[in-house]
This record gives sequence, C-alpha cells and structure tokens, in this order.
Amino acid sequence: MKGKILPSLSFSVLFSACILCHTLAFGTVFHADDALKPPEKPQTSFTLESYLNAYLIKSPQVKSERNSLENALANYKNAFINAFLPSFSLSSGANKTYSRYNKPGDLDEMLHFNSSGQASGIWNILNSGKDLLSYKSASLEYESSKIDFDSFIQETVLSAVQKYYTLLLNKKLIDVYRSDFHIAKKQYEQDKKLYDNGLKTRSDLLSSETNYLSSQLSLFSAQNNYSNALSAFNLPLNQSGETEVKLNDKTDQADIKIPTLDKDLAKALEHRHDARKRRLMLQQQEIQLKLGKRNTLPSVFVNLSADFGRRFDHHESWDYNYGASAGISFDLGFFYTNKKNIRHNLERNYENAKLSHEQFLRDMRDDVVQKRNTLELKTQSLKISELRMKAATQKFEATQLKYKNGLMSATDLTVARQEMISAQVNHATLITELALAKLKYRYAIGENIFDFSSEDMQ
Repeated sequence: MKGKILPSLSFSVLFSACILCHTLAFGTVFHADDALKPPEKPQTSFTLESYLNAYLIKSPQVKSERNSLENALANYKNAFINAFLPSFSLSSGANKTYSRYNKPGDLDEMLHFNSSGQASGIWNILNSGKDLLSYKSASLEYESSKIDFDSFIQETVLSAVQKYYTLLLNKKLIDVYRSDFHIAKKQYEQDKKLYDNGLKTRSDLLSSETNYLSSQLSLFSAQNNYSNALSAFNLPLNQSGETEVKLNDKTDQADIKIPTLDKDLAKALEHRHDARKRRLMLQQQEIQLKLGKRNTLPSVFVNLSADFGRRFDHHESWDYNYGASAGISFDLGFFYTNKKNIRHNLERNYENAKLSHEQFLRDMRDDVVQKRNTLELKTQSLKISELRMKAATQKFEATQLKYKNGLMSATDLTVARQEMISAQVNHATLITELALAKLKYRYAIGENIFDFSSEDMQ
C-alpha cells in the first residue's frame, strides 16, 4: 500500500507547485464561490429606475454583450485598415549550414552565422472594388452589432421590469389574503360563540370553519409566491434570495393616447431595433450579391511595393527596391458554366432576402396591432375592475351585516366574500399588467423604454 501512496503524494505536491507557479505568473485563480458570493451590504430599497440600473450593471450577460460590441468595433477598424492602408513587415534571420565538404572549423568560425534583415511594405491601390465592398460589409456588421446591443438592453429591461412588478404584485396579494384571513378568522370566532349559545346551526359553523381554513391556505400560497418572486428579484443582483426589499409602489396608471395605426406602424418601421437590423441585413445581402458577381468577372489589381535590407555578416550597404505592379486575371472555370450557376444562386439568395424582409414587415404589423389591442384591453379592464371591486366590497359588507342579523345564510356570506377577494386580486393584477402593457407597446413602436448605454458600465 505504501508503494502506491508515495507516487500519488509526489504527484500532488508537484501539481500544487505547478498551480502556485501559474498563480504567481498569471495572477489569481478564478473560483466559482467568489463569483457567487453575495455582496456584504445588499441593497434593500429600490425604485424601478434604481433596480433597472443595478440589474444591468451587475448582469454578466450585459457585460458579455458589451465585450461583443467592442470586438465588433475592433473588427470594423481592422476592416478599414485592411481595405485602404498599406501593410508593413519586418524580418531578420541567421543560419549556419555544414556539408560533407564544408565541415566545422575552429570555435570562431562556428560562431560566425550568416545573418540578414529586411523591411518591406505593400499597398493595394485597386482590387476591382472588392476591398471597398468588404469595408462596407464590415461597416454594416458593426451597425448591426450596435443595434443588437441596444435591443438586448431593452429586452433585458423588460425582463427586469417584469420581476419588479411581479414582486410588487405579490406584496399586494399577501395584504389582500392576510386581510381575508383576519376577516374569516373573526367570522369563525363569532359564529362559534353564536353556535355555543344556540344561535347558529352546526352547518353554519362548519361553513365558517371551512372558509377560515381556506383563507389560511390562500395566505400560505400567497406567501410562497412572494418568496419565489423575492428570490427572482434578488438573484440577478447577486444578493441572497431571502433579502427583504422595500419597493416604491407607485405605478403609472395614466391613460396613454394611442395614435392612429398608420402612425404607429411608420414609427415602428423607422425606430424598431429589428426593423433597422432587417434593413441592414438586406443591404448586406445586396453587397454579397455585388461581391459574388465581381468574383465571376475579370479581376484587376494595382499594387505599390517597397523593401530594403542587408546582410549583417558582411560589410555592405543597405539595399532597397521599390516599384508598382498591375495585372488582370479571369477564372473561367469550365467555360464559365459554373460561374453562371453561381451568379444565379446569388440572385436567388438576394430575392429570398427581400421576401424574408416582406414577411417580417407583415409580422411586425401584427405585433404592433396586438400590443395596441392589449393596451386598450388592459386600460378598459382596469376601469371596470375598480367599479367591480367597489361593488363587491359594498356587497360583502351588506351581506355580512344581514348574516349577523340572521337575514342571510352562511353560503350567501361565502359567495360575497369570494367575490370581493376575486375583485381585489383582479384589480391588483390588472394594475401590474397595464404597466407592463404600456412598456411593451412603447417597445413595439420603436421607443427605448430605458436609457442605458455601454458607457454606463464604466
């Protein structure tokens, strides 16, 4: 056994030493526990705006998208350099060779190497316009990356707003079900006293007890939903899921004046992220069509070049060369048959891109119409819900009074109470749904619902 333990121990020591050397050379080692460790002082008070800022700043996905945007910018700059600027290179080398007839001599001779150095540059002046098209393509890719970043931010904001309002709603629902629990408990205690004094039947008492226990279950369910919403709220901030937070419960309930559908569609077509990107994609496909066709035609090039260098093992001056070159080439393939098929394929691909854009416009119109209809529905539903909640509350209070006086049955009281609770829950839910419907409508017509840029993460 000892013979097996020692090699394992030696490997462990060696591995530890390697890790230590790696740490000293390249910095600290990443640990998942450090990344998941909650902050020492979690934030506990939020407005919607402060939550969105914290959500975006602390999001690993947002940071990843920002890095992708910076990569796209670097690629765009490189495309300009590659298309329009000259390219330079430096080189140097040394060698020493021996053969059958050239054998090593003394030490000085062995250390005497053949060495040289050279610098050169080349500048492509003309390339059948292909470099310009490649640069335009890179420019469109960068614009597309900026649109992708902005779109990702706005969609992330919608997700964060959903979490904020969901937690706010569940806070309100706990209050609703807690109030219902106290009402049911008080009613049960009163009915029990009346039953003990012979003023209520056992059926009335059992009905009251059932309502009391049902309200208790509803409260437990609401508390569980709140805990889940609280965890979903905190985790994106890298806070403990159980951290209690205080939210600004002010919710925008003002009416939005919805313009005509034509105005909304025109605004969406101009400003929506997906509409702007689709236009870029169509332009990109047009460039690919032109570039592909040029690859099937004669290619013309003009280059300027220069180089200079010298050998270091001899006493000689620097030598240099410069000049220009031009040429034309034409790849015919098999009597141009395959080139002709390539051109037809490129044309069909461009036609497909236009058809895809047309289908997108139809889908976009449908999305705008749906968001408009949803907003109108939620606005009218909330107004009706307010009237329903008032009527249900008044009905319950009147039924409760008549029940105490023996003019209403326990079933009547249960029905009235359930209608009141349903109206309260529906009203609280519609407030949240209306706030979200407003944001989704604004996003559907191309408005940014939250102002945030990559510079905010500095």
